[in-house]
Amino acid sequence: MKSRSKHIIGILFAACCLQLSGCSSSPMEQMVIKGSTTMAPMLERLAADYQQPGHEQILIEPIGSLAGITALIQNTCDLAASSVPASPEIVQEAEKNGVTLKAFPVCRDRIVPIVNTANPVHQLSVTDLRHIFSGQISSWKPYGWTDSNIQTVLRQTESGTCRVWEQVLLNDTSPASGYTQVFSNSGVLGAVAENRYAIGYVSKAYLNHEVKAVAITGHDAGTALERTLFLYVNADRMSKTIKSFLTYLHSGPARKIITDSGFVPITHKN
Repeated sequence: MKSRSKHIIGILFAACCLQLSGCSSSPMEQMVIKGSTTMAPMLERLAADYQQPGHEQILIEPIGSLAGITALIQNTCDLAASSVPASPEIVQEAEKNGVTLKAFPVCRDRIVPIVNTANPVHQLSVTDLRHIFSGQISSWKPYGWTDSNIQTVLRQTESGTCRVWEQVLLNDTSPASGYTQVFSNSGVLGAVAENRYAIGYVSKAYLNHEVKAVAITGHDAGTALERTLFLYVNADRMSKTIKSFLTYLHSGPARKIITDSGFVPITHKN
């Protein structure tokens, strides 16, 4: 697995007071957001737009949703970005550590199964996907293609996307052995693009021409893999800085960035 990288987004604005001898400056505080790799590029764009003169530097660390929430509980970040709701077990663990987790919905997303562009399969049901990723079916032949082994590509266990996928499709059971595991949506895209027999899953916002999206059929196809993306805070440490950034996320410019990033902004209708 590739080493986790840090993406630092921000511009430090110093307040300079013109004097006869020149000017002086004072450093700004830093706000740290750790968590979802799915949300990271969007958060980087939001941070860059938010950081006007007088606002803090914002540091984005894409370490995975569950790792981000853990960091918030351990007080090593100000906000945790998560593509999966915190489980009751995580909430209880936070409370044991004196942390009250509070979720702020940011936008809506959908997880999409993808295959190599050479694969003729265009649609699969939720049951088909469950059989493939659990190992009950290991060949593409039942789906009208070659009798070749299916290579599943999964996200790492700290991933919120992985958590949602396993909750919906595998009912929290273990996936089939022999899978390829990668750290990010981009990693899934690369692995599937390079292997004609591979199948994986990514956020809809990350789809590109190098892979093919597979339509999900069935009565629950429209909502089966939809999800909300969150920012979590420690309710007992809600600073003015955090409140200001969360308020900004409902502004027109922020909603446009969220939309341009491939997600659906939260409204009273969704």
